[in-house]
Amino acid sequence: MNINNVGDFGPMNISEEMVGAGILIDTCGVAKVGEKVVIASDQEKIKIANVIADACIERGIEPIILNMVPRKSHGEEPPAPYKAALKAADVVFAATSFSLFHTNARIEACKNGVRWVNLPEFSMEMLRKGGLFVNFHRQREKAEKIGRILSTGSLVQVKTKKGTDIQFSIAGREAIVESGISDKPGMVNSPPDIEVCIAPLEGTANGKIIIDGSIVLPGLGPLKKEVTLTVEKGFVEKIEGSEEAKLFNDILQKAGEKEAYNIGEFGVGLNPKCKLCGSMLEDEGVLGTIHFGIGDNHTIGGYVESSMHTDVVVKDPTVTIDKKTLIKSGEHISNL
Repeated sequence: MNINNVGDFGPMNISEEMVGAGILIDTCGVAKVGEKVVIASDQEKIKIANVIADACIERGIEPIILNMVPRKSHGEEPPAPYKAALKAADVVFAATSFSLFHTNARIEACKNGVRWVNLPEFSMEMLRKGGLFVNFHRQREKAEKIGRILSTGSLVQVKTKKGTDIQFSIAGREAIVESGISDKPGMVNSPPDIEVCIAPLEGTANGKIIIDGSIVLPGLGPLKKEVTLTVEKGFVEKIEGSEEAKLFNDILQKAGEKEAYNIGEFGVGLNPKCKLCGSMLEDEGVLGTIHFGIGDNHTIGGYVESSMHTDVVVKDPTVTIDKKTLIKSGEHISNL
């Protein structure tokens, strides 16, 4: 692991990417002069880290970049010295190949008051256009409203015209509002993703999920053909479909644990500027979609710990909560 003071790199010329990096700093992380700003990265994403660092320097903020060997999957813990530096920060911009969201390192940092901006799989293109250029504050109001609905709900049912038909309980669970803005101690967001998510009660999910949007894993992403998941008592019991289905099944099997098949998360995308492209941060946030997180959910209010957390995106859903319609064929009901 290398820890570098980015003053050694020297500031870059003004570029399109610097505009996007400025949004991350000013709006999403609300970083200020005098704060301890840490940019968590790895060897594959160090260029992104450098752009964010140069945008910090332009604002009079002196950041530190952490560089490690890329992790092998979402949720894999970083090295101990790296972890210690995260915990000591005021703000962390985590521009890594795989997400640190479901790590104990992130949890402990946030418990210590760190404002966390999660940026796994970020690209230069995402700094130039797309979901990052939305009105985050306006969408935050909508997200908070849906969060209140989910937090007081009990039974969720999701259906689509392509055949998704699944229901599960969320009774007693609290929704997590991810507005893209981490402006209070302990907050974590993953811009440009704007979503509300909740952990279904373990063992209660039953039905079918027809994935027609994306499986957010390297080599998969936006699907060419639909993948069907059969869910029984909270676990994916069968994966059927194309070559993409076989690849997905092989990836889960390699985890070697039943927990990797847990229906761990239900999420609602809320960013009108996001599009399905294979990036976790864009795909999960697409307005008019929902997603299920399969595997670990102990960091979002559930009890299942797994080495994996894989998100699958479903387009144009009809979502009812306690028989009240929240989304109809991908369109949000405006009078809720």
